[in-house]
Amino acid sequence: MYKTIAAALGGLALVLLIVFAYLMLLREPGLTSKQTELIANAYAHQQATNVHRTIDLLRSRMVKAASTPLAQTAITNQNPEQLKAAEDALMAYFPDVLSLRLLPVGEMGTAAFEGGNQGLRNHIEVDLVGRTSNREATLPEAYQSDGAWLTSLAQLVEKPGVDSHNAVILATLPNTSINTLLESLDRNAGEFAVEQAYISPSGVEKTNVIASTGSAGDKKYTRRADIPGTAWRIAFTPSDKMISELSGSSGGILVLFALCLVAAIGAFALIAIRVPRTIGNDVNRMIAAADRKSELILDTPELVPAARQLRRATLRAIRTGNGVADPQTDQPEAELDLDADSLELDLSLDTPDIPDSFPAHIFRAYDIRGDARSELTEELVSQIGRAIGTMAGELGEQSLLVGCDGRNSSPALKAALIRALMESGRDVIDIGLVPTPVLYFATHHLDCRSGIMVTGSHNPKTDNGLKVVLNRQTIAAGGIEEIRDRTLEGDFSHGSGRMIKEDVIPAYVEEIANDVAVSVPLKIVVDAGNGATSDIAPELMAELGCEVVPLYCEVDGNFPHHAPDTSNEDNLTDLIAAVQREEADFGVAFDGDGDRLAVVTSSGRIVRSDVLLMIFAEDVVSRNPGADVVFDVKCSRNLTKLITQHGGRPVLWKTGHAFMKEKMAETGALLGGEFSGHMFFGERWFGFDDGMYAASRLAEILGTHGETLDQVIDRFPATVNTPEILIPVDDRGKHALVERIVAGADFNEGRVNTMDGLRVDFAEGWGLVRASNTTAALTARFEADSTESLENIKNEFREQISLAAPSLEVNF
Repeated sequence: MYKTIAAALGGLALVLLIVFAYLMLLREPGLTSKQTELIANAYAHQQATNVHRTIDLLRSRMVKAASTPLAQTAITNQNPEQLKAAEDALMAYFPDVLSLRLLPVGEMGTAAFEGGNQGLRNHIEVDLVGRTSNREATLPEAYQSDGAWLTSLAQLVEKPGVDSHNAVILATLPNTSINTLLESLDRNAGEFAVEQAYISPSGVEKTNVIASTGSAGDKKYTRRADIPGTAWRIAFTPSDKMISELSGSSGGILVLFALCLVAAIGAFALIAIRVPRTIGNDVNRMIAAADRKSELILDTPELVPAARQLRRATLRAIRTGNGVADPQTDQPEAELDLDADSLELDLSLDTPDIPDSFPAHIFRAYDIRGDARSELTEELVSQIGRAIGTMAGELGEQSLLVGCDGRNSSPALKAALIRALMESGRDVIDIGLVPTPVLYFATHHLDCRSGIMVTGSHNPKTDNGLKVVLNRQTIAAGGIEEIRDRTLEGDFSHGSGRMIKEDVIPAYVEEIANDVAVSVPLKIVVDAGNGATSDIAPELMAELGCEVVPLYCEVDGNFPHHAPDTSNEDNLTDLIAAVQREEADFGVAFDGDGDRLAVVTSSGRIVRSDVLLMIFAEDVVSRNPGADVVFDVKCSRNLTKLITQHGGRPVLWKTGHAFMKEKMAETGALLGGEFSGHMFFGERWFGFDDGMYAASRLAEILGTHGETLDQVIDRFPATVNTPEILIPVDDRGKHALVERIVAGADFNEGRVNTMDGLRVDFAEGWGLVRASNTTAALTARFEADSTESLENIKNEFREQISLAAPSLEVNF
């Protein structure tokens, strides 16, 4: 036995050695290299954006300077003295500029050069001015003059209808100012260099470094990014310090190896000591009980057959030795207890008995939602309110915010809820009819960290529900179950709370307007779907400087035009038509309570939410290398690739706005999103799901980068995919059904993930089926590289589902 243990220990030590050698020599260096390359790429792109914005800002200031009355008079008169005076006066506004020239455009459309080059430094400036005066688009030109690098920019200043007022303004700045700009990012991170490409006399393309700062490490990690609007590019090389910090130390792996080896030796030593002792004890029990039919308990199941044979042989020998039959031999032999270490578990729960009449199914994964006519009645809401009030009091939360959406049943349910909270001793701040994100915002803006939103969200008009926030945390599964149990128990606190009213909408609009800057006004169609965002969403977009075309922006709890569900693409038909009719830049639709959004492009394409999250991730991660981005199991795997390419960390998680917020808080993620349209911004915002803030950030991105939404989307990889597919099932049995599907699933060629339902990733795509948290349905979604692959994946899922639920009607 000891030889076997020694051989096993030696084998384990060898395996550990191989594993840790692989980690130290191959995996860790590979991961470090990849991470360094991703971060270098992110730094290069960020610096390229900084330089591009600075050049654009300088051009804009040049045009404004040349449009001043002093400059315009000098240009019109073409008086050299006036031009010189205007140039000197304008230089005061350009402290970083070496020189500034105003050159009127002559009658032939080219800049006038009287008596030579008008004092221009060289043929580069002459050529730049000439091409600009001929209305050619010119780029900044860098060149050496007297041993120093300079950069010149030319801009045509036109006065419509008056050609004699046209002029070229030429600004020349020392490249030391570009060095200063490069130092705005951490210069200790590495070397930033601005490269300008040129063609040598021999026809070979070469580059000049026209500005640089910082110190470079290993050149193999150098990454480059083109600077828009220039012939330049940024080259970033991480410093030795950054590379060293990313590489880390192998000491931790060695310590872990030593600990594992010590633990393995200790485990085998314990086995070597305990096993012989256990076997010896069992043998003694076997011998002692060999002549009895009493119950025999052994710690070593493998000895049970030997114990049974020993007992039979001993009893037979006793009978034979006595020459008479043992009076007990006619009795059946007692069964041996083969599982001496097993415990009988008490599986009874403290959950109170649930009456058949009680609608327990409306207490869902992260909110309470049901039919307001027969399930979530005023009486039940009153009981639930007293339960929540009691829980809030135990947490030290004296005041709660209460808001509601625009459903017909919401005012009565809100009134019942407020009365119940006050009867439990809590104070109430009534914020009126608002979208859910406004209530979330109020928990940060007001001196009140808890609240309840009366809303049916995207459900049919006859439904309603409650979303609960305690201490700025959206209540999820465990908390919802506690609310249910306390409602059934009826053990509530008592008191007489007070109620005040507060309008937080102006503060909400102002907060976003101060945060989001839309540099180019956009035309946006806003479809509020007659929901809670009907008044505030158009107001917010207009406050950001956009031209707003309102669509169904009157609160109506009957939802006369379409259901308040943005995840159903049939509900976006009118929005698509309005965007195309109005020639808008994009259109946005909000669900019934405004925490979701759906977007369509100017051409009428629906932007699925995982693609929208790609746009947001590209923006956020480019400014925050290494940032976490959380997304749910219904999202495209192209999202994972994009986040990684931009230096971020993708985090796949369960569907549900409460689950997403918990994961973002746990990981410190700056961005999160769900395929259903919930978007969570932890960068510059508070981390809760807010459709209106997400729409504002999208407008900011499009306005800043100058691309249409269609152009942005076309940059992403194209796949064949489905929208979210709803398979109607019984609400009470949907989770058990998914468990049966998961238990029986057999996907030989796919990687199975059961984090939330069943997601299987194949080489050519993926598929998903899970239980909806909010409706009586299973949800499914599929994505693949081709139509044929998509159908193959669907077929695989149809076959597996039919095995678990033959009678289920699959609609995909």
